[in-house]
Amino acid sequence: MKWSDLNFSTGMLRISKTLYSPESNMYKIEITPPKTNAAIRNFDLDDVIIKMLKAYKADQEERQKRYKQVNDDFYDEKYMFSRPNGRPLNQKFLLNRMDRLLKRTTITKHATPYIFRHTHISMLAEAKVDLAVIMQRVGHDDSKTTLKIYTHVTAVITSDASNKVKIHFDNIINPKKSPEM
Repeated sequence: MKWSDLNFSTGMLRISKTLYSPESNMYKIEITPPKTNAAIRNFDLDDVIIKMLKAYKADQEERQKRYKQVNDDFYDEKYMFSRPNGRPLNQKFLLNRMDRLLKRTTITKHATPYIFRHTHISMLAEAKVDLAVIMQRVGHDDSKTTLKIYTHVTAVITSDASNKVKIHFDNIINPKKSPEM
C-alpha cells in the first residue's frame, strides 16, 4: 500500500495492488494487480487506526528525513510500510520479525502474518458483520471461500447460538407450570 491509497479525512483505504518479490530482495520488486477483481476494494478504517497511522506516518517521515541527510539512494515511492530508505517491507522481513517476536512469548504454534487476516475475518463473523460486508472487506468473490476457510466456529458464536435457542424455544423445552386448581 502507498500513502495515496489512504484517505485520512474519510478513513477509506483502497487495496488495488500486490507487491511481488520472489527473491525477497528489496531492490527487485514488481507491483502487480491482485489475484482477483474482488481483491480490488475499498473499506473504512476505525478512527483509532487512522490516528495510529497518522502518528506512524509522522514517525516514518522523520526516519526517512534522517536517512536522506546521509544517503543519496532514497526510493521515493511513498510506501505505507517501508524501510528508512523508502523501499517497501517484503513478506520475508515480516516473517522473520514475527518469528523473533513469537520467540519472546509462550506461543508455540507456528504462525505467519496471514493469521492476522484469518483472525480479523473470524472477529468480524463473531461481531455478526454481514457476510457480504466481510467478503467485500477481504476481497472474496465467493461466499464459500469465506465460510469454508475463515469463519470457524468460535466459543462466542457457539454460546450465542445456544442462548438464542434457549430463548426461542424456552416454552417448549421448559414449559411453565400451569396453576394448580
